[in-house]
Amino acid sequence: MNDWSAPTRAENDALRAQIDSMLDTFNSEKSALLDAQAQASALVSVWSQDGLVRASGTIAGVSEVHIAADAFKRTTPESLGRSVTEALTELTRQTTQAQTQALAPLSASMPDLSDLVPGAPSMKNLIASLTPPPPPMPEPVVEAPETLIDDSDDEEGDYFRNRSYLR
Repeated sequence: MNDWSAPTRAENDALRAQIDSMLDTFNSEKSALLDAQAQASALVSVWSQDGLVRASGTIAGVSEVHIAADAFKRTTPESLGRSVTEALTELTRQTTQAQTQALAPLSASMPDLSDLVPGAPSMKNLIASLTPPPPPMPEPVVEAPETLIDDSDDEEGDYFRNRSYLR
C-alpha cells in the first residue's frame, strides 16, 4: 500500500499547489479588473476653452452639460454651440483615454484566444477593431453674415437686442 501512496501524494500535493496558484492568479486578476472598471467609469468633467460650457460624464455617456449663467450675454448662439461641441468632444476623448489606460495592463497580461487555441482568431485584434477612435475636433464654422433687414423702426427688436432673454 505504501508503494503507490507516496507518488500519488506527491502528485496530489503538486496538483493542489498548481490549483492554489491558479486561484491566487484568478483572484488578483479579478481584483485588478474591478479596479480598472472603477477607474474607467470614473466621472470626468471638462470645460470649453472659453469657460462657458462644462460637460461631465463617464465612458458610458454624458451625465451633465452645464452652461454658464451669463453665456447668452457673452457670446452668440453659434459660438455657444461650438463651445458645447468642443466640451463634449473633449469629454469623449478623455473618457476613452481613461478607459484605454485602465484596461491596458489587463489586456497585456491576459492570454489571447489564439494563444490558447491554435488557429483561433485573435480576440485582442477583434476588440481593437471594435473600439472606435476618438472623434476628430470639429472644423471651425464660419459665421454667416448678418441678414440685411431694415428694422430701424422696430421697437420690439431693439428691446430684445439690448436686453437679456434670461432673468
